[in-house]
Amino acid sequence: MTGYATFWQGPLPPLIAACLASFPAQGLGLTLFAYAPIPALPNGVQLCDAREILPDPALIARYRVAGQSSLATFADRFRYEMLAQTDLCWVDSDMIALRPLPPDAPWIWGRQPEAKGKALINNAVLRLPQGHPVLRAMLAHAQAAEGQDIGWGQIGPFLLTDIAEAEGVDASASPPSRFFPVAPDDFWRLFDPSSFERVAEAAAPADMLHLWSELLRRIVYDFTAAPPPGAYLHALFADIGVLDRFTRVYAWDEIAALQRSAFR
Repeated sequence: MTGYATFWQGPLPPLIAACLASFPAQGLGLTLFAYAPIPALPNGVQLCDAREILPDPALIARYRVAGQSSLATFADRFRYEMLAQTDLCWVDSDMIALRPLPPDAPWIWGRQPEAKGKALINNAVLRLPQGHPVLRAMLAHAQAAEGQDIGWGQIGPFLLTDIAEAEGVDASASPPSRFFPVAPDDFWRLFDPSSFERVAEAAAPADMLHLWSELLRRIVYDFTAAPPPGAYLHALFADIGVLDRFTRVYAWDEIAALQRSAFR
């Protein structure tokens, strides 16, 4: 089994389905691991039983952040188990493929932009050699976190960066421009029609694009609504041919209001 892979739990919203569809649109294989059937998957996305990687779906509830079950933290555990068992390259479900880049290299990872402090190696795109000390350490920490109440990202980018530096292999991480051309603080520009040229220029040399969906959840973005016309994401989804999956189309003013409310 080769190619890219990710994990999903529950109904698949149109925004995430649009991201998944970008991989077959670029001629890339994408496997979606899930514990239950997911209807209306984009053409070219292969559904596989997540039990092949982690047999017990009850583990999802045993990964907690701030006292609450955290699917994103469970997904950290799942990706390390997957990397240890397969030749697949992990991608978060909110990654968009921008060019036909087969995951041929044994090392695929990159740093994210960071305006404050150290630029972390983000595990949203990750392939490591099986048996490598970095992967073994990440998996051990993720297994030990089962049943614990941990911090956000504790077994994700923060840990990955620290272990990569300790092993002396962090210099092999790609620069932010490859996988994360739009910084987390600028996530809203993907939806802002007035930022189209700025985003297009940043994304032009990139292999992938990250939507920073956790920030979208914080502003209570409706994942069934398409980005506003004139925005970079709207045009990109039109090119992929997935706009018909959405139930409605956002106006930019709506998103700007959500952002102001969430971050005031």
